[in-house]
Amino acid sequence: MNIDSMEGLSLRPALPPDRAKIFEWLCHSDITACVLGPPDYPEHPAPTWEEFCLDYHDAFFGPEGDGRGRVYLILAGGGEVGTVGYDLLDREKDRVVLDIWMRAERFCGRGHGSRALDVLVRHLHEAYGVGTFIISPSARNGRAVAAYRKAGFEPAGVLDRAAQEAEFGLSEYDDNLLMIRRL
Repeated sequence: MNIDSMEGLSLRPALPPDRAKIFEWLCHSDITACVLGPPDYPEHPAPTWEEFCLDYHDAFFGPEGDGRGRVYLILAGGGEVGTVGYDLLDREKDRVVLDIWMRAERFCGRGHGSRALDVLVRHLHEAYGVGTFIISPSARNGRAVAAYRKAGFEPAGVLDRAAQEAEFGLSEYDDNLLMIRRL
């Protein structure tokens, strides 16, 4: 079932056949270098297909996710413009970690990402009762930081790899900007 917004944007649960294109959008698009690999992110190279499948395992693409995470396609203007999802849903800690990337440069700067995050935040709050939403781009990614601020996320500090791994069990960058939105 799609999650619709009032602004012409919807989120469709990703299915197993969507996994390959979502991987391509992340690792082989015209905006990959803006978030992964050299020259700007040498500490976070693009994952291999196998690494991607370990991070985004089968349950992320199943009918209900795995109870902790799920991936969605962002639909706007009659097409697929990106992907957004959540992981590490923890009701005891009242938090969930979000992730998002756009399909290509032509879909950036149009507000799709900010709106998709807002739609997902509201859905997760209603469905699971969580009130704290976390996203952590590289502090070097000014474009992402601006989009996340537009979606209501506020910077809460920079975490190095060790600090992020200790808190969340994973890390992507040497300068993870912890951004939080609370409902």
